[in-house]
Amino acid sequence: MSILLPELITEILLRLPVKSLIRFQCVSKPWQAQINDRAFISIHLDFSIVGNIERHLIFMERGLEMPRNFSGVRFNDDDRFEEALVNIHQPLLDAGHYTYIVNYCNGLVCFYNYEGEIVIWNPLIRRYKKLPFEPVGFTDYDLSGSPNLAFGHDPVNEDYKVMRVEEFYRKIDAKSAIEVKVYSLRAHSWKRVEEEWPKEYSTADPCSMSLNGAFHWLVYPFSGSLHPQTLLAFDLATEKFKTYTIPVQSADDWVLGLEVLKGCICVCVNVNLTLNDVWVMKEYEVVSSWTRLYTIVQGEVPWNFEYCKPVVYSKDGKKVLIEQDLEHLFWYDIEEKRGTRVEFGGMPNFFETAICVGSLVLLDDGDIVNDNPADGLNLLIEAMEEQVINEEQAV
Repeated sequence: MSILLPELITEILLRLPVKSLIRFQCVSKPWQAQINDRAFISIHLDFSIVGNIERHLIFMERGLEMPRNFSGVRFNDDDRFEEALVNIHQPLLDAGHYTYIVNYCNGLVCFYNYEGEIVIWNPLIRRYKKLPFEPVGFTDYDLSGSPNLAFGHDPVNEDYKVMRVEEFYRKIDAKSAIEVKVYSLRAHSWKRVEEEWPKEYSTADPCSMSLNGAFHWLVYPFSGSLHPQTLLAFDLATEKFKTYTIPVQSADDWVLGLEVLKGCICVCVNVNLTLNDVWVMKEYEVVSSWTRLYTIVQGEVPWNFEYCKPVVYSKDGKKVLIEQDLEHLFWYDIEEKRGTRVEFGGMPNFFETAICVGSLVLLDDGDIVNDNPADGLNLLIEAMEEQVINEEQAV
């Protein structure tokens, strides 16, 4: 390797999958330092996102089992999946409480359980960061329910953040309050947001999305309407709120979810219980750019449905992978208006999904997820790698 220029070595390493890079830390101390360097990790992530490299579909099993099991399957270049799911050991395996996915981005998945534990997890390299406990304020109020959480990337400060929104109520004088706090991965700490939650809106729908350095929610007016009519955004750099109208056209339109597709905010609407409209904001922050992307009508897919959640585009952009009512998965051809079911070995009966690309984020400061002791091969590889690294560092 001494005959290769350092710049050429870097270009080669940037194009390798994350599992290879994890192993190549054992080659030498300089390689280990380069692979763990934050600038290298950031550039490698850009390669993965632009090239759709190492795309994995992560499943979290839904059901009565505790803790909930995670598994994953890889996309091939032709958008086909490998034949069977592979179990993934998650960091809250011993928690024994229901687990829910908050959001995912840049190869990271954020999830929490009803014990109040929140984790940022990179499943492809088995690294995670457990957020420190943060007490709530308004101690003379009662909590009105579970927190609303959001997770995403702050590109201005090159940070990953979690936002927690808690609603409180006091019976004695019928007063309510909302507390907003943000966790920074770089600082590994929480802070209270000074900007107040907009008073005309109650707390948000549990589903949140992150895009362009901002968190987004569908919010309900305090008037008591059951239909969200507004998109609320929180800019992570300026820590200011903004609102946008959403394309709800009649009282029969039921807004079911908020997603992100190919860099655009996406709103999913059920109309008269007969079809799903999917709208995208083609130009971010421009309300007039809302455009109906496609409509799925009952009968175009083999099952009756309520919510067809768009997950990701195919590489050619002609199809969308759909998660339907937590129990089916299919590719929907936008032009031919036809759904093709996706099945493979080990698929759970009920599930939530997340998309991960090859990412080294958390490699430099994340904790290692403990594998099942029966997984002897992985433990052996880890032990050998750790021994080589320790010997290199001792030299």
